[in-house]
Amino acid sequence: TMSMGSSMGHREEAPAAVHAAQRRSSIVGAAGAGCGAEVASVRASVRVQSRGSGWGSALVLSAALVGLGAVAGEGAPALRGLKPVPSDSIGRTGVAAAQHQLQFEPGSSSGHQGEMRLRSMETDLEARMVALENKVTKAKNAADESWILMSSTLVLMMTISGLALFYGGLVRVQNVLATVMQSFAIACLITVLWISFGYSLCFSPGSAVFGDWRKFWLLGVTMDTRHESMPNVPEPIFVMYELTFAIITPALIPGAFADRMRFGPMLIFIALWHLLVYCPVAHATWMTDGFLHKARVLDFAGGNVVHITAGFSGLVSSIVIGKRTGYGAEQFSAHNMLISVLGASLLWVGWCGFNGGSAGSPSPRASMAVLNTNVSAATASLSWMFTEWALRHRPSVLGMISGAIAGLVTITPGAGYVNITGAFCTGLIAGPVVYFAAQLKHRFHFDDALDAFGIHAPGGVLGGILVAFFAEESIAGLDSHGVGINGIFYGDSGWRLLIQIYGIAVSIGWCVVMTYIILKVLDKVVGVR
Repeated sequence: TMSMGSSMGHREEAPAAVHAAQRRSSIVGAAGAGCGAEVASVRASVRVQSRGSGWGSALVLSAALVGLGAVAGEGAPALRGLKPVPSDSIGRTGVAAAQHQLQFEPGSSSGHQGEMRLRSMETDLEARMVALENKVTKAKNAADESWILMSSTLVLMMTISGLALFYGGLVRVQNVLATVMQSFAIACLITVLWISFGYSLCFSPGSAVFGDWRKFWLLGVTMDTRHESMPNVPEPIFVMYELTFAIITPALIPGAFADRMRFGPMLIFIALWHLLVYCPVAHATWMTDGFLHKARVLDFAGGNVVHITAGFSGLVSSIVIGKRTGYGAEQFSAHNMLISVLGASLLWVGWCGFNGGSAGSPSPRASMAVLNTNVSAATASLSWMFTEWALRHRPSVLGMISGAIAGLVTITPGAGYVNITGAFCTGLIAGPVVYFAAQLKHRFHFDDALDAFGIHAPGGVLGGILVAFFAEESIAGLDSHGVGINGIFYGDSGWRLLIQIYGIAVSIGWCVVMTYIILKVLDKVVGVR
């Protein structure tokens, strides 16, 4: 076919045609893996190689269309003016067969007719390529949306099921319903506040501390809008995912003042705390115009935003509200440890969505975050148990579940930044460090009833510091200034440690001052005991 003369084609186009035919497997692989870039590359290759007329161009276009037809499940294209080429004839040995079968039907030997048909084929190929890219993009978006929706469900379960049961089993029997009701009521209250004000204050562009008012009551948020922090999913999904973080953060604080704060003032305190503590710290840390984000503070899933703010606010509230009646004279033992084990187990499972969903998609980084989460929790549970065993001569169920929570808290700032060694070391260090930190309430005589401060505050601080040692660029990528994220153990000079300490200090200072002011004013106005 190629030897019919220069008036019908160019001999030098044959190698390019063979190359395009052999790329059929690349097109199939690209569609299977969702690689739109590879499909675009094939399209560009075919477009360049098919300029000009002749049999070589026809072979290029036919081979590409055959491959595209196979990808889309349509078989070989029965193109007008061409004999169909079976899809199994394109491959390492099928190129010659395709060259033999690619013939114009009788009466179509005119150069003008051949040129017109080639243009029609190129248009058809372009349309098919666009359709294929749309299918690949739609499939990838569906996967991203499913992952974030599933992660949202897991994190929501952490509060209204996991945390409620964990706290409920640790209090005395007469306070079980009050404790569980606090977690449930906070979930309802924050949901209404979030759609009204909180989402806009956190995730709208604005100042270095607060977002502006443009998305109050979710104005402008539709199924077609995307947020810059997670542009691969519709914004309502992002709103829901971030809502679950906003719910669980203040729900941790009542563990510090369990058994002694009135329900009405508690709701007022949580509402004000959400708007004046959580929202500004979240905006400063996670939004591109936030001052902590610009300073390159690393917080993958909420070490500063969730655990440090909740933990230190719990410390302030336990001091301002005061000790439980009978504290130090009576035995305040957990009424049902089995319920607390069940709650801790739900928290562990939900934490996979807490950290894994923060990657934004079901990506290799998300899988690393989930794996790191589980490794740190398991290691910290064991290291806490052995520490307690060595000091008190026996392990305890409460110690094991507390150690697991400590490992989950500590890995949160770096789940998507560290490798498996970093996760193991994080859990190994977290167990004994958080264990000793939880004993500070006995030393300094403050009533942190359920160790809301004792676990979350030191765990959040330790985790933020360890990121500066164990972060690895191959996992963490680049920071907001385009600089590779590496810890001290992977070549960093130590300046990132200073940045992490700065972010931790700012988060602690803000939440301590604001929590103290809110509680003092509230106590003067309505009373909190």
